[in-house]
Amino acid sequence: MNKLRPKLSGIKGYCSILCLAFLFSFTNSYAQTITVKGVVKDAQGVTIPSVTIVIKGTTKGTTSDMNGAYAIAATKGSTLVFRFVGYEAKEVVVGDQSTINVALADVSNKLNDVVVVGYGTTTKKELTSAITTIKAEQFNAGVVSTPAELLEGKVAGLNITGDGNPNSTPTVTLRGPSSLRGGDASIPFYIIDGVPGADFKLLAPSDIASIDVLKDASAAAIYGTRATNGVIIVTTKKGRSGQLRMTYDAYGSVKSVANEFEVATAAQQRAYVQANGLSFTPANDNGGNTDWQKAVERDNAYAQNHNLSFGGGTDKTIFGGSVNYLSDQGIVKGSDLKRFIGRLNLSQKTLNDKLKLDFSVSNSVSNSNLIVDDMPLATTNGQNPGLFKSVVQYLPTRTIYNANGSFYNDPTLQLGYNPVGLITNDTYKQKVNLMLANTRAELQLPFGIVYNLNIAYQSRKTDNSTYYNQASELAPNLGGKAIRSTYEDTKKLMEHYLTYDHKFGDKHDLKALVGYSYDETNTGDGFQSVAQNFPGDATGSNNLALGYQTGNRADFGSVQEQTLKLISFYSRLNYSYLGKYILQASIRRDGSNAFGTNNQWGYFPAGSAAWRIIDEDFMKSQKIFDDLKVRVGYGKTGNSLGFSPYTPLTLYGTKGSFSTGGAYVGAVGVIQNPNPDLKWESTATTNAGIDFSLLKGRLGGSVDVYNKKTTDMIYDKPVSLINNFVSTTVSNVGSMSNKGVEISLNGTPVKTEDFTWGVYGNISFNKNKITSLGSNISKIYAGGPEGPGQSGIRVSIIEAGYPLGEFYTLKYLGVVNGVSTFMGANGQPTTTPKSTDQTYAGNAQPTYIFGFGNDFSYKKWTLNFFFRGQGGNKIMNASLASFNTPAQASTHGIPTITLSEPVTDINANLYSTKYLEDGKFIRLSNATLAYKFKIAGNYVHNLRVYITGTNLLTITKYRGVDPELSLNLNNQQSGQFIGVDSNNFYPRTRSFLAGLQLDL
Repeated sequence: MNKLRPKLSGIKGYCSILCLAFLFSFTNSYAQTITVKGVVKDAQGVTIPSVTIVIKGTTKGTTSDMNGAYAIAATKGSTLVFRFVGYEAKEVVVGDQSTINVALADVSNKLNDVVVVGYGTTTKKELTSAITTIKAEQFNAGVVSTPAELLEGKVAGLNITGDGNPNSTPTVTLRGPSSLRGGDASIPFYIIDGVPGADFKLLAPSDIASIDVLKDASAAAIYGTRATNGVIIVTTKKGRSGQLRMTYDAYGSVKSVANEFEVATAAQQRAYVQANGLSFTPANDNGGNTDWQKAVERDNAYAQNHNLSFGGGTDKTIFGGSVNYLSDQGIVKGSDLKRFIGRLNLSQKTLNDKLKLDFSVSNSVSNSNLIVDDMPLATTNGQNPGLFKSVVQYLPTRTIYNANGSFYNDPTLQLGYNPVGLITNDTYKQKVNLMLANTRAELQLPFGIVYNLNIAYQSRKTDNSTYYNQASELAPNLGGKAIRSTYEDTKKLMEHYLTYDHKFGDKHDLKALVGYSYDETNTGDGFQSVAQNFPGDATGSNNLALGYQTGNRADFGSVQEQTLKLISFYSRLNYSYLGKYILQASIRRDGSNAFGTNNQWGYFPAGSAAWRIIDEDFMKSQKIFDDLKVRVGYGKTGNSLGFSPYTPLTLYGTKGSFSTGGAYVGAVGVIQNPNPDLKWESTATTNAGIDFSLLKGRLGGSVDVYNKKTTDMIYDKPVSLINNFVSTTVSNVGSMSNKGVEISLNGTPVKTEDFTWGVYGNISFNKNKITSLGSNISKIYAGGPEGPGQSGIRVSIIEAGYPLGEFYTLKYLGVVNGVSTFMGANGQPTTTPKSTDQTYAGNAQPTYIFGFGNDFSYKKWTLNFFFRGQGGNKIMNASLASFNTPAQASTHGIPTITLSEPVTDINANLYSTKYLEDGKFIRLSNATLAYKFKIAGNYVHNLRVYITGTNLLTITKYRGVDPELSLNLNNQQSGQFIGVDSNNFYPRTRSFLAGLQLDL
């Protein structure tokens, strides 16, 4: 026992020491643990909910609440890691402080920017195709009534043209025309939040987050028969989890005419008539001194726009929405647009976040006052009632009104129509109600498979109301005429698709997609009613019961109800090896009832590849490039847009009427030949490109080269009446090619703490050519301006070996002995030219289009301006030619050019190279100066105020109203009738606006 006592004493001593050490350690540890609190905000000072905060190296963590606040127990010296989707992770070391407020920065790596592609998303780093993404902050500023205007000049190869009409639709052409047809057949295919074929007019510009333009077929082929003209995918703004956030955008604008057609004043025309031995009839000169352009235009037009958006939610439920109001007054009296748009969306996660449900509904109501040029109108007297033709044609020596206040008209209509009467006596009202409802479901299945369901319903109801009052020249002696119509178009969509995403180790990344789609569109469900001979004009078209039916047969219009169906199967495979060798392949099979029974189904394959050179070992030592990637792709797309399901069928319709038993009966006969072999136009595109960034991101861009060939173009082919009912049959007739180069660049020449200068720009070159018109068509004559005395004269030709829009006209030699002289087909001058003397004279299509801008920021100030333009094209100035008739200067208005013409020149107005002008221009499209206030408070987070000017300067040699022709006027959208300015241009305006953006 005694021997053990020292040992036990020693053990007790050691235990005492260990206990004291443990107690000290525990006490010390407890003393170093503190509760850290704080608030997480973004770079703008807005709180961020649901941020994950974790103690680095442990699993201990928390999340911020609805107000961005958090609290976590941490020890001194530990590291807190803050993470949230869309923001850069941030690490903070815990010291003695108990409060740590954190500001997270948005992810700024452009290679990780999300790019929306067909049925999914990818990153810019992984792209293998030619796709351009334009974000909201890059959109064009100004009074914008359609989203297409946001992209003018911003995307290489995308040509957008419009005018000053608030009710017109801009013409959109990507990489040159791909069809002989106009209208819907020549525009890109639009997708809104994953709904193919959704109406672009459903959106307010303030609601759009980004627009992705799929330019080559390797990207667009996943949409098959509707992708030939390119695909434009719109992503709208959504709510974020967290506290309710609201944004109010508003602006007010004043607009004025940017340029007018140069016509002779009353004094100039009287002097010219007198000097050349001509004279006015008393009716043609009643002492008037009228500027007809100013008579139909407002001195200033005004516009206002208000947009209120909101959003919020939790990590499970996110909601958002917006309301928008636009009032856009046209510069032409009587024209305007008032539109209201409302949107709601809800996203819900359930089943342990395995199922995500998205619901959205959008509604747009537009009320438009149109002018006569907006209507497809013809009159029984054979005169063209175009307003802009009338303001040139009508004599300035005539007054607007008679002494009794009625309009001073020309009963013979040799002078055309009184322009003020056209906007006063004739009213065209249109109401369009658009609605889109969409439900999406995303279910995560085992093995990395995700099932997606997409259901959408869209309706478009159009109510038209036209009234010609009892003084109208368009409905003379009818006692007033009213036309009311209502039609509804509906679209039903159902899509099912599965996606698979799996990484095999560190080297292989595989993604797959397979899906099915059913798309049904019904159009023309409605009717029309017409009445005339009203007791007065007080009720206009609001009470047709006060009038009587027209003629011997009721006029119910000619719109046909029809249903177009499209069934599709599609798949896509993406593979990446080491993240630097990237492959993509897709195929789509479409079936449509718009084509012949022998060709209702088609296959549309595509493939592309990319090599990220920057990730190769041999690039590690270089210091110039930050990113370098080459791409190559091939794909085949179709064009079924703008087709009726009746196109390939034998179609019966009214062919006159006959009298029987004292009553008139409509005769019915074949009005369209069948074609069971009709198939869609197909376009095969090869694209090669390179993406790069260098000098630490100071300079970046891309270059693309493409070759696009369209085959089986559709046209009304002449056929024999021996074995056909009518003289033409809708057929596949030929082919067309577009070859081009696109260059996009962006750079930051200067970047300091307070000042940044950014530049960006793009330019594209395109060469279009008709390569074949088939065996039975050698050439097609097109482009008839229909000027006085030149009815039936065509100024364009479609022929193999020439571009679409090639001018074919007389070659002007000058004035010889007081008469315009032209080159004859025999090589000799002639003053009596014939159509056989016409020759090839130039191309209506621009060979290059460009846009470039500069962004300056200094502290809280920003200044940006943007130029765009085009060149290499010609314009036939038929507006100038048509009324340049010196010998008739006493019978109609004349352009100022006539004042220098000899009165003996009877050929002065003949369409020729005299009026073929250079279409090149450069335009200062918009400039904006803005200031951003940083407001400290719980309710108002940011305030941005700005002023913007649009269409500030245009440099051009063109003598017409504007060198940028809208191809959508008088239903001449794209197709064959291009490059001809024929008294149909709604004046483009110059606008100044002031606006604000308020974040709440």
